[in-house]
Amino acid sequence: MTLQLESTETDKPLSELRLQIGEPVRVDIRSPRARFTSKLLGYSENNGIMISAPSLKNGVSSSINEGNIASLRLISGNRICNFNCKILKLHEQPFGYWVLEYPQQVDQKRIREHTRVSVRLSCSMDDHDEMAEREGLPASALCIDISMGGACLQLPQALGNVGDFFYLTTRLKIGDIDQVLLVPVELRNVHSTSVESGSVYNHGFKFFDLDEDTRLIIAAFVYQQFLIETGNLDHFGQEL
Repeated sequence: MTLQLESTETDKPLSELRLQIGEPVRVDIRSPRARFTSKLLGYSENNGIMISAPSLKNGVSSSINEGNIASLRLISGNRICNFNCKILKLHEQPFGYWVLEYPQQVDQKRIREHTRVSVRLSCSMDDHDEMAEREGLPASALCIDISMGGACLQLPQALGNVGDFFYLTTRLKIGDIDQVLLVPVELRNVHSTSVESGSVYNHGFKFFDLDEDTRLIIAAFVYQQFLIETGNLDHFGQEL
C-alpha cells in the first residue's frame, strides 16, 4: 500500500523537532556521489550538527571533502524531515564523525496515521492486565500490516472481543538497528478470512498511550517499508 504524505511544511527550526540522539539519518551527497545511513550524534542550535562518519563497508568515496553539500533525511515523530547543509569538518579521531552546518530551514511532511504498509512480522500477544488469566495467552500472531495508528494481526482463532486490551510485542529492524517493540493495543475489529492453509482471523488493533520514543520507532519503520515498496531500499532496509 502506498504511503500517503500530507503537504510540506517549511520554515520549521531544527530545535522544534525533538530529535533523538542515536536515531538513523539518511545522507545523500551529489558530488562525489554517495548515499549511506548515519546516526545523529548531537547538535548545537545555530552552530552545527554531528553525525557518525560512514564506515568503510559503505563504500563511500574518500574524495568527500569539507565544503561538500549533504542532503539529510530523518524521522521526527510522524514527520519526514529533509534539509541540506554544508560539511564543515571531517574527523577521524577519537572516532569518525562529521560536523555539518546548522540548517536554517527544514522541510517536513507528515505521515498520515491511517496509512498502512504491508509486512510479515512475528508477534506475541499478551493480556494488558498482568493479573488476568485469559485462556490462550500469550499467543503467537502474524502482523500483516502496520501504520502509525495500529496494526492488523492474523491468528488461528479470535483472540477476544472488540474493546479488549492487550500488549503486542515484536521486533523491528530499522536499517541495521534492531528495536524490540512492546506496545499496548485495543482490539477494534475481528473477522475470519480464507487463506491457502484454511481460515484465519484478522484482528485490527489500535495503538494507545505511546511515548515519543515508541512513536518515533514506528514512524521510522513505516517510512522504511514505504521506501522498500517504492524501490528506494532493498529488503534489508539498505540503499540500493
